[in-house]
Amino acid sequence: MATAVLEVTMTNYKLSKAYADSSSAAYAAEAGLEIAKSEFNETLLLYLAQRAQNIIYNANPKVPRDFLYKSIYYFVQNYLDQAVFSKYPKSGYLGDGGQKYTVDMHMDSNYQGLQYTIHIYSQGEYKKTKKEGYARLIINLESPNPLTIAEWEIK
Repeated sequence: MATAVLEVTMTNYKLSKAYADSSSAAYAAEAGLEIAKSEFNETLLLYLAQRAQNIIYNANPKVPRDFLYKSIYYFVQNYLDQAVFSKYPKSGYLGDGGQKYTVDMHMDSNYQGLQYTIHIYSQGEYKKTKKEGYARLIINLESPNPLTIAEWEIK
């Protein structure tokens, strides 16, 4: 009887430890997504929107709108490549508890007017447990609220 109680106790302990490790890994993956998302702060979005408006305002009226939008699209793409995406992939630790995150991101290269789709991938690790995160952000420079979180998940 004592052996059975001990086995149940050990099983419960292992399950709770596995759950705690899984939660810690998921938290690290979530933190990685948040760190990457914070790159697209209000200052950056305002700067990009103002640059887009300036390009349109200063353009010759005879220049086709589609050409202007493509110029803006490639300017934003190059700017984000240099100012944001060049920092990734990136890894770090949350405090000193052993939770590690790894983040990478990129932008769709498909021209969509003044709308940009950003894909963020993260992995959280704690001890031997790993969790993955994914986010899809939409930046629309024609919108008063230019940043939309279209997808956000931890697996």
